[in-house]
Amino acid sequence: MASMIPPVLAPETPDSEKLMYTLLRDRLPDAWKAIHGQRFLLPAKHGARTREREIDFLVLDPSRGALGLEVKGGRVERYADGWTSTDRAGERHDIKDPGKQASDAVHAIRKYLEKSPDFGGKGFRCRFEWGVVLPNVESPQDMGPDLPRALVLDSTDLADPENAVDRMFSYWEKGDRTSGFGNRALSGECVDAFVRVLCERHPPASWLAQQFDAENRELLRLTEEQKILLDSLAEYPRAAIRGAAGTGKTVLAMEKARRMAGAGKRVLVLCFNTPLAAHLAREAGDFTVETFHAFCRRMAQRANLPFEPPKGSGRGGQFWAKDAAMRLLEALDRLPDERYDAIVVDEGQDFLPDWWPCLDEALRDERDGTLYAFYDPNQDIYEGGPPRALEILPYKLVHNCRNTTNIAEYAARLVDDEAVVKPDAPRGKSVKEITCRTSTEVVRVVGEWIDQLVVKEGIRPDRIAIVSTRTLKNSPFAGDHRAGRFRLLNLDDSRSWKSRAPSLGGSTGHIVFDTLHRFKGLERDIVILLDLPSEGGSITSRHRYAAASRAKHLLIVVRLAPAEAAFDVEA
Repeated sequence: MASMIPPVLAPETPDSEKLMYTLLRDRLPDAWKAIHGQRFLLPAKHGARTREREIDFLVLDPSRGALGLEVKGGRVERYADGWTSTDRAGERHDIKDPGKQASDAVHAIRKYLEKSPDFGGKGFRCRFEWGVVLPNVESPQDMGPDLPRALVLDSTDLADPENAVDRMFSYWEKGDRTSGFGNRALSGECVDAFVRVLCERHPPASWLAQQFDAENRELLRLTEEQKILLDSLAEYPRAAIRGAAGTGKTVLAMEKARRMAGAGKRVLVLCFNTPLAAHLAREAGDFTVETFHAFCRRMAQRANLPFEPPKGSGRGGQFWAKDAAMRLLEALDRLPDERYDAIVVDEGQDFLPDWWPCLDEALRDERDGTLYAFYDPNQDIYEGGPPRALEILPYKLVHNCRNTTNIAEYAARLVDDEAVVKPDAPRGKSVKEITCRTSTEVVRVVGEWIDQLVVKEGIRPDRIAIVSTRTLKNSPFAGDHRAGRFRLLNLDDSRSWKSRAPSLGGSTGHIVFDTLHRFKGLERDIVILLDLPSEGGSITSRHRYAAASRAKHLLIVVRLAPAEAAFDVEA
């Protein structure tokens, strides 16, 4: 299997190029590399403007050299005055000469490489030629004096693309017809330089971010497929949709709310976590998003009922678990017009049994009102979840569409489950696991990782989060609230904090640091999970599963040996 750059394709890639991407990836040797969609500039001629162009594939064979391949889909035909392609609908389109496109691309990129001190300046010389791919055409003969059959990979070659590429190299080698750097093969060092000069230097240190963006596009496509589920459930007013972390529950919850609001319904979206509610509220349209307890407070105040949770640590458990729900029921009795046509619950496993009857009462029509609950029993850390007594239709989401495959599989193993991902989901980077012996080492390791990711790799700070089993003030970072060059802020402070780079010693932003309880339901491209010792074994495999699954593309787990708990500030 050849190495492909980028590792996944953008959804808008033409079908003909998707086909070739798969064939090159799956049927070329492991040592080969292929670059898709390499852009370049054609120099201006006769006062015309410089033109931007793109070559579909650059194929690198370490034993023979490089080939630039131009792909043309459809039924391609050549006439005396030009080229055409007929699509599946029978419409004919004028197209550019594919041979000339490939030749121009190779010449332009070769000149660029010759000027690069990382390639031509080191004396690297290799064969660099071109060919044409016509996957929907059978071409038994030459397509003109400038496009011999040997340089065409057609439909008969799809079963063995390596042989077709070999034929192209052989054609250029006969009679020393090379138009490249010479007859020398590409060494391993030369292949790496070829890729580095073309793909990894512009803009500096952005390759990892580009990979994440490509993976994001693919994961978004998978999420869009999940929305078809809502069409199949549209006739059911009540549904409990179960799914593992990353299966698109929050996306579907918000989509259901949008559809109901768009139909003129009064819609309420509820969740448990304040940070998640704040995040979802920013995406809301003509509907309300808040936590269950915020809903209880708002309704009690509108009904002129007291809503005063006991003050002091550990004294409000009874109030938040039971009394708040009772206030909500009293308020609904006084305010019958304040009910909703539809209620959608996200992270429903966090809702206690006594809360669900309150939601029933909050609907205008207790029988036909819409009540949808999205939940994951593996993230149930409060012993909640939608009860069967509400006669909600059960449904299960299957495919993970948030995390890369490596992260999905790692998180599932934490709860002895099996991740279900689609075959075309991006695998992503392996999970990094680091064990530290001291709290000082934790600070150093995390700081080094963040500096590496932001300063060297070009990842924006807002794409990273530190999710911890402890609060910031009770962690190894309690001293100055900094990791590497960056300040650490919890989710609430992060939303209101403005960049103060000069006063932060050159820092250009901040990194979110919060507990796994508060981060439930949220996500980041990169999550650094601090698995610090907890009091009384209160952190379970479900907590770790919920935290690990917050990472979309890169998960770094930093552990501290239980004996190193001396940094505790407060329990």
